[in-house]
Amino acid sequence: MHAPKHASATFTAPAQDTFARALAVAQATKAQSILAVHNEGRKLVVFEKSMMSNPKIYVINVEDHGTQSVLHVVAGADPRMRGALLDGMLNQKGADKFVASARSASAGGVAPVPNHYLQKKQQVPWEDHNVEPDIQLGFSWLGLASHT
Repeated sequence: MHAPKHASATFTAPAQDTFARALAVAQATKAQSILAVHNEGRKLVVFEKSMMSNPKIYVINVEDHGTQSVLHVVAGADPRMRGALLDGMLNQKGADKFVASARSASAGGVAPVPNHYLQKKQQVPWEDHNVEPDIQLGFSWLGLASHT
C-alpha cells in the first residue's frame, strides 16, 4: 500500500452495530467494492476506484471495548499503481471520510454478507479471522495495515 493513513473513532454502540455501519457504508458507496469480510472478527477490506486519483484500499477493523467500540480505518493507494505525490493526503482524507460516513450510517438495513474474500473474482470462505485472507492481489492487506 502506498502512503497508508489511519483514522479511528469511538462509538457508543456495541462492536457488531459499529461493524454493521461500516459494512453499510461499503455497500452504499457506488465506487467501493468489498474484497473481504469477516462478520465475527469484524474485519472488512474494501477497494475504491477513484476517478481522479489512484485506487484506494481500506482495511477496516472494529474493536470491542465493553459498551463502546472503536472503528479503525487504514486507507492506502493501490500498490499496483505508481505512487503519487498527493497519495498521503488523499488517503487521510479518504479514511476520515469513511469514519464520518460510518458515524452517520444506520446499522439497520445492511444486506447480510457471508464471511469471504475474493480470489480470482470468486468468493472463498474466510474461516478464521486470525488468518489473513489471500486476496487476489497476492499479498496481505491486513498485515500491511497492522504495521502502520
